[in-house]
Formats: sequence, structure tokens, C-alpha cells
Amino acid sequence: MPIRRGSVNVARFRLDEDVPKDVKRWLQKGLSKAAFEPINPKGEDERSAGFVELERTDITEFSSAALFFSEHALWSWRVDKLKVPNNALRASLLQWAQQFEQKNGRAPGRAERAEQKAGLKQMLRAKQEPSTKTFEISLDLKSKDLFVWATSRNVIDEVQAVLESALETRLVPRVPAAFISPSLIDTLAPTPELFVEAR
Repeated sequence: MPIRRGSVNVARFRLDEDVPKDVKRWLQKGLSKAAFEPINPKGEDERSAGFVELERTDITEFSSAALFFSEHALWSWRVDKLKVPNNALRASLLQWAQQFEQKNGRAPGRAERAEQKAGLKQMLRAKQEPSTKTFEISLDLKSKDLFVWATSRNVIDEVQAVLESALETRLVPRVPAAFISPSLIDTLAPTPELFVEAR
């Protein structure tokens, strides 16, 4: 089961290198490097992602009390997306085009339409609330096993890449293939007998 809520699927990794003696400071510093930053509604970004505290997903302080629980460190990966729904933009643009035609006696030109569309998109974006998803992460400080509770392979890969960069370590996937030597995998290839042509 996940730590608090969410996906039952988990990706398991192991820290490849030794954890520094002052593990708390090392982890707090690393997570702060990739802390979540909210999307600026006036900007162009449609997505923002970063680490947040497990209990309070709007806080990125990573205090010892909020991050460490016995022999585990617990935190979340937060992803915010801010996108103007196409149907709302289309409806607003259609309403503006009708008003423009009544006022000016002609349909708006391509350049006028594009300019208005950009303005409407910015206005609707400022009113739009971002959608938020959080994915829980746990690190066993003794065994150095790291768990990412997510179903999306893209999210897992993103978390792995960001953690490797922020913590300056390598995460080794803990899947069955990772425990088998490459030479043994080659011996498990199909034999020539399986490729007999049908007559």
C-alpha cells in the first residue's frame, strides 16, 4: 500500500553509493535543489514539478520533523499543470467574433483573431486553477532502498533523473532483470529450434 494515499504501484530503486554520515543535511540540501515552484499564471509554462513535504504539499522547507520518520525519509513529488480548456477558449473567441462583426459590420481578420486569441488565452489562464498531483516517495535510510509510488513510467523516470542530479548519486532499478548478469540473459535467448519453418 502507498504511504498515505494514491497508487498501489511502486517503483523500487537502491542508492548506488554510500549515504553521507550527515544524511539529514545531505537529503534536505538535495531536495531543496529540486523543490517545487508554483506556476506563474502570467508566464507561458503549462507544467511545474518538484519535491514537497509529504503532509503539506505546499511547503518545501524539508525540516527534520517533516521529512524523517524513524529510519525512513518521506516526501512527495508534486506536478502542477495549468492549461486553458480548448472549449472555453473557443467559446470566448466565438463570442468576441460575433460582437466584433456586429460592431464593425465585417468578420475579424486572421491577424485580429490571432491577437484576440492570445489575449483571451492569457485572461482565461489567469482565472484557471492548476491541477495538482502528488506522488509519494520513501527512502529507507538503513537499506538505501527508495520507493516511488506512481503508475506513470514518465513520472518515475522524471523523479529518478531529478533525484540523481539533486542528490549527486545513482539510483539502480530493483527489478528482476537488475539481479541477473547480462551473460545469463543472453543465454535465455530463443534457441534455433524455435525458428523452424512451417511446411
